[in-house]
Amino acid sequence: MEIIEPLGHHELFLVIAQLTVLLLVARTLGELFRSHGQPAVVGELLAGVLLGPSVLGLFAPGVYEALFVVSEDQFHLLEVISWLGLVMLLIVTGIETDIDLIISKGRTAIVLSVGGIVVPFASGFALGWFLPAAFIAAPEQRIVFSLFIATAMSISAIPVIAKVLIELDVIRRDIGQLILAAGMVDDTIGWILLATVAGLARTGVLDIGSAAATIVSVVVFLGLAFTIGRRLTADLLRWVDNAVGSDTAVLSTVMLLALAAGAITQYVGLEAILGAFVVGVLVGQVKRFDYDLRHAFEVVTLSIFAPIFFAIAGLRMDVAGLVDPTVFAVFLVVLGVACFGKFAGIMGVAPLAGLSRWEGITIGGGMNARGAMEIIVATIGLGAGILTTEMYSIIVAIAIVTSLMAPAIMRWSIPKIEMSDEERDRMERETYLQQSFVENLTRILLPTRGGTDTQYAARLLGPLVRDRDIELDLLCVREPVDGPHGTSTGILGRMRNGRFVRRWRGRRESNATVVTGETDRVFSSVERHLGDPERTPRRITRRRDGSVAETILEEVDVGYDLVVLGETGAGRSPEESLFSDTVDRVVQEAPAPAMIVSTPPAMRLNPPADWAEESLDRILLPTVGTESSRFAAELAFSIAARENALVEVVHVVDAPPFDDRFAGDPDLSQQRRIGEQIVEREAELGRRLGATVLTTVTTSERPEAELVERADRTGADVIVMGSYVRPISRRAYLGSRVEYVIRNASCPVAVLTSI
Repeated sequence: MEIIEPLGHHELFLVIAQLTVLLLVARTLGELFRSHGQPAVVGELLAGVLLGPSVLGLFAPGVYEALFVVSEDQFHLLEVISWLGLVMLLIVTGIETDIDLIISKGRTAIVLSVGGIVVPFASGFALGWFLPAAFIAAPEQRIVFSLFIATAMSISAIPVIAKVLIELDVIRRDIGQLILAAGMVDDTIGWILLATVAGLARTGVLDIGSAAATIVSVVVFLGLAFTIGRRLTADLLRWVDNAVGSDTAVLSTVMLLALAAGAITQYVGLEAILGAFVVGVLVGQVKRFDYDLRHAFEVVTLSIFAPIFFAIAGLRMDVAGLVDPTVFAVFLVVLGVACFGKFAGIMGVAPLAGLSRWEGITIGGGMNARGAMEIIVATIGLGAGILTTEMYSIIVAIAIVTSLMAPAIMRWSIPKIEMSDEERDRMERETYLQQSFVENLTRILLPTRGGTDTQYAARLLGPLVRDRDIELDLLCVREPVDGPHGTSTGILGRMRNGRFVRRWRGRRESNATVVTGETDRVFSSVERHLGDPERTPRRITRRRDGSVAETILEEVDVGYDLVVLGETGAGRSPEESLFSDTVDRVVQEAPAPAMIVSTPPAMRLNPPADWAEESLDRILLPTVGTESSRFAAELAFSIAARENALVEVVHVVDAPPFDDRFAGDPDLSQQRRIGEQIVEREAELGRRLGATVLTTVTTSERPEAELVERADRTGADVIVMGSYVRPISRRAYLGSRVEYVIRNASCPVAVLTSI
């Protein structure tokens, strides 16, 4: 087998130097434009023009030639990196695409696509038919040339449009989604036309069969992607997240999927960007790929790879070729026809699509951008012998100019588009979902020994995970083979997921584990309280390694969003420790929020056979307006909405003790007004989540006692509270009031701790 020689020293140096200069100039100009209120993509495109033959080649020809006048093979190295940036940018675009919104506005998108492709194609064909023969590489093939110009006029630059929409922060608005939908349809049709025209140029015969095969390939690929591919993508990301528990592994999987899909679409004669975009759409629908992961991927793409892609696209522009008066005149004519075609097409169908004039201008301005797509078209035309060098320069110039026009037009027109109530509600809902605690839960861990408290915790988790893409895992810790009595001291450790995990060795924890053979009974005793026989949680069995707490913490460290702990050992008097050693340790050190569920002694002595059969009619929700209270409120409302339960939101104003009052009753009206604002804010969230809500603001010298008494008076089935963990004297401390409620309430208490 012949061994391929590695890249030479000079070739490697040159590509690194090229990337350094391109990224430096692109990011510098991008930030400069951003600081003046313009999208960074404008500066990134101009960076290529600045470094190309038009500027650098004119004023510093030696530097330009040393850097960019290279062999085709050398320049192809840059192109590969450019395509990598394009693939990543299309993934980001797909992630930001709301496929449900596009489907709901399908008729509008189709009408816009027809206008955006038919008029530019017709005007482009007419232009090609009447252009001077000097601009046609093969004058005898004018019909092929005209078809090619028509196709070039129909193309839109989705990457440029997407980056502008992202930078203007309107990609999630209806207008942004419509532009993306119409642009993708136009580009798909455009690539089919391009493949057909290129085949016609090569053979001289219009190949209907190739065009039909391309159309079938698009339909089949999209059909498989949004059926089998949707399920495969979700299952694969879930498996990687479960098996590895690493953000880097999930991001790598997304990139691998996009590259594989791009390779498939490229192989069947479509463009790689179609596969990357579709993968982005599918990944955007997977809950495991949460906001933090999206943001991380977007930051790397938009700060490194996308600027390099746009700079390389601008590098192909040679303004000097347009100095000739005839060439410049033809450039102006072609530019006018290109802009007219897109604007006339979109503006003509906008009323039919039910859009306003400003919406038509915005969509026309966005879809008028040609960008790198047009440059690719021009390159194909030059290689196929359709375009002359002058015509190639004209089309590349149009790609740059129209891409520079788009941000200015959209920035001017978008503020004039009024947001409908429906769109405003959707945007507010999306903002809530990004910040929501419950909606961003993907994995919950419930360690269990089969006790009453974990059984009741399962009762609360049942309605929470029902009909949601949340994975619930049950963890049972078994005794080691050498028995439960071995002890040791000291701190050991090992690497887990790239981090050092401590293993504390200390006193033995009695009754904290189960023996081998009992795990099935433990799991079954918890599962029957979930109330959903069709949904079976994942069972995890771990052998105790050191303390039970350490075993639980090692499992939580894999990547859980919430750990739920049933507390059977809660002390009932202030002299006793509130939590067992295991719960205390897990609450303090877990890298995720914890929910502690505690049932009163009477319920532990006489628990029902099946908690799921016990109705959950009333939830008491104390709140003080903090983030932890907000998260607990989400939890309570989500459970109540599925149980048709009433949630009483209570804020207790802390009145000074009688002995501390100097003259009469204190004026607490201001505190009560603040309390009313707090409970009303929480109630508004509850109504939005579909729960029945009652608000109460009361005053008491002992708010914690008032909460316990109110739960008794109103017959509350459970109290849900939020709290922060405060480490005091090597134990978890939730605050005196929360601990009082846990110790004295006659109903179960669930406390959600924030980290």
